[in-house]
Amino acid sequence: MWWFSVLLLSACWAFSAGQTPTATAQPSVQGEFFRVVTFEEHPFAIKSTTNNVTTWQGFCMDMLDSLANKLQFTYNLTEASDGHEGTLHDTGWTGTVGDIVEGRADMIVAALTITSHREDAIDFTKPYMEYGVGMLMKVPDVHATYNLWAFLEPFKLEVWMAIFGSLVGVAGLMFLLSAMRSRLTRGALEDEDVNLGTTVWVTVGWITGDIAVPGGISIRVLALAWGIFTLVVVNTYTANLAAALTVKSLQTSINSPDDLVTQTAITYGIEEDTALYSFLQDQDGLGTTYDKIWTQIQTHSDGLKTSLDEAVTRVRQGDYIFIHDGPWVEYEVIHDEANSCELMMVGNTFLHRSYAIGLPHGSPYTEQLTISVLEMKENGEIEELTKKWWPASGCDLHGGSTSISSGEGHVIAEFYGILSILGAGAGLALIVAACEIAWFNMSMRKKKVTPTNNETQEEMIRRVVRQCLRENKMEEYNLEDKIDT
Repeated sequence: MWWFSVLLLSACWAFSAGQTPTATAQPSVQGEFFRVVTFEEHPFAIKSTTNNVTTWQGFCMDMLDSLANKLQFTYNLTEASDGHEGTLHDTGWTGTVGDIVEGRADMIVAALTITSHREDAIDFTKPYMEYGVGMLMKVPDVHATYNLWAFLEPFKLEVWMAIFGSLVGVAGLMFLLSAMRSRLTRGALEDEDVNLGTTVWVTVGWITGDIAVPGGISIRVLALAWGIFTLVVVNTYTANLAAALTVKSLQTSINSPDDLVTQTAITYGIEEDTALYSFLQDQDGLGTTYDKIWTQIQTHSDGLKTSLDEAVTRVRQGDYIFIHDGPWVEYEVIHDEANSCELMMVGNTFLHRSYAIGLPHGSPYTEQLTISVLEMKENGEIEELTKKWWPASGCDLHGGSTSISSGEGHVIAEFYGILSILGAGAGLALIVAACEIAWFNMSMRKKKVTPTNNETQEEMIRRVVRQCLRENKMEEYNLEDKIDT
């Protein structure tokens, strides 16, 4: 019966072997030919045409060539039928996704965003890049508007009022101290040439650097305290004025989607038939910030753009923000040197997503391409391609390269305010001089001054001036000698 046992064991082995699943061999990518479709978006896919011959270059083209060399497949590259990523409409899918769904292409290699809607229509490899949505705008012109009173900006209004009040208060106190000393000592400690006018000039002189302190010790003590006060005020003013005029770093009040919907001065828009376009459509009626953005975009004439070139042209005109994928925004900004770096990214990126390669549903090549993409990320190839197409050099991403530095001259318009005050002072000085001359002539006529025997006109004027000086008790200054010289 041994043969029966052998037969039974053989049957059991055959049965168990039949229950064990065997792995199905996946078709190899090697030697295959693929119809690859893409759409133009810098720097992922950049199209150029010379003599009716179209060539492509960019991040995705370099990645595609690397995959083709590693996996040993060939391909033919074409552009999407409508030049877009692809969105789902009532009539079906458009763009590159539509080309895959309708069988016109075998692979999408482009800045293709993974979304839930697209996942229902096609397959994706693992992401080759993660990104966020950014906002592109023109760098604000720091000289677009001029502040005639820029020299007042270092201090707030209340500070200027405090300084003026202190000046008047100190001048008045100096005058009161002088009057008290004279009255309480019956003139023994009378301060000559001290009146309200001279005390005001003393306080102003400490600020302007013309230091002259008349009067006794008490007035000098007060003047010393005032000098310390003016020292702090003048140095603080100088430092703040330098900061206000030489460090005008560009700032914008818009740094996020929330800031975007709370202002009306700047309009904004997006490109049609993109992943962002579909996302905002899905937000309609939800009451979110993105719902408000979508509502505003629909009301603006510049809300929807059919191409990225059209969007950049509109941004350069000013007062407009274009919302698109962050990598594209960064590329446009850092490569804008030919236009004097007039573009900038506003704030930080948001709505973080991923790019991947697209394939038809159920494609047997998805896993092999996924493994190769992961290997490129692990061995640093993707990082090297990123450095190649988004170099560290170029224009400043947030417009900082256009900040005014201390080496750049300030426009004359910023000094119109202080110049107008200087002009007013000069005009007032002329008026005062005219009044002084008129007063002197009137005094001469009242005194009926006439030349004495053999006295010239010049000698007569000197004699009258000496008489006036004696009457005002100022002989000690010996002004006669100054007049003679």
